[in-house]
Amino acid sequence: MRPRLLVVGAFPPPNRKIFGGIVTSCRTLLQSSLPQRADLDLLDSTQICNPPPNLFVRSLLAMRRFLQFIGRFESNRPDAVLLFVAVGASVVEKGAMAWYARIRGVPAMMFPRGGAIIDQCRNSRFARAWMRLCFRGARRILCQSETWQKFFVETMEFAGERTKVIQNWTATPALLRLGAEKVPSEQDTVRLLFVGWIERDKGVFELLEACRRSLGAPFTVDFVGDGTARNALGRRATELGLNEFVRFHGWLSETALEAMYKSADVFVLPSWEEGLPNAMIEAMAARIAVVVSNVGSIPDVITDGSSGLIVRPRDVESLTLALGKVVGNRSLRLNLGTAAALIADERFGVERAVQALMDQVEEICKPWKRSEN
Repeated sequence: MRPRLLVVGAFPPPNRKIFGGIVTSCRTLLQSSLPQRADLDLLDSTQICNPPPNLFVRSLLAMRRFLQFIGRFESNRPDAVLLFVAVGASVVEKGAMAWYARIRGVPAMMFPRGGAIIDQCRNSRFARAWMRLCFRGARRILCQSETWQKFFVETMEFAGERTKVIQNWTATPALLRLGAEKVPSEQDTVRLLFVGWIERDKGVFELLEACRRSLGAPFTVDFVGDGTARNALGRRATELGLNEFVRFHGWLSETALEAMYKSADVFVLPSWEEGLPNAMIEAMAARIAVVVSNVGSIPDVITDGSSGLIVRPRDVESLTLALGKVVGNRSLRLNLGTAAALIADERFGVERAVQALMDQVEEICKPWKRSEN
């Protein structure tokens, strides 16, 4: 019999345009073999808007979701629970769900995705204490990389056997096929691509400044996404005289985004903090040279100068030098893109992640495991 799996994550209805890393991850899971291998009960926990509503509204929505979780749990008792965790209040909400499942004798797996969790816990003893309590309800902590696993073992003081690395799985077959078939551009203009939330902490203003300083070759910068800094970034592009080179596309459909990956030469994500960004893995699968900051789990994946270029966060000079290298050197772009595509194919395919996830479900559901502390 297939295991019953209650999954709390990003499953917005089709009429709601919700975007982000967890949305992409959850959508990719539903397009994999997972629905054929487990009976899935899906509970959507995405915010109703960005920026999020005020604390009172978010608290009411979280309370409603928790009651929905209890209703789903009790009406169709699952064999295991999978909880995707963002940051802040999401940790509290999913922690409460994990503790409820534990009290009711069902193992829960929590999958943290927000890089801010690591920074907050390292910088604040208080944050570390309450987050540790929230995560304690889970039988397993699923980690995007070795950096996350090390954090939960060393900083959060979890036993090593309670953590499991399951790599990001957004190197979809379609993107890998796109990368394998990609024909290097013969045009002189180099196309830079940013995909994600347009927020100050994504390094978008540093990106504009770096472009102003040093890109001697013809170039364009395509921003795919939206956020609270979108209008300010547009004004800054005007102030820097970059309107001719900068284009804003908003969030795109899956097909339109694949077209952007197909035409891009360099993917740039100079974030101040990250977990393991889906967009970076997607760009790698599409055989695009990546320029990314050394935050979160990114250094676990990218080797500077070999499979991408690593820059320091909030450092315009570092970003300027890296972009100057890759924009001015076609051979380097091609080599970095090829190396990145090989890594994406070997490590970040969705079926590999599905198998790892099902292995964990099987392990934690064994009767002798129920006595584990």
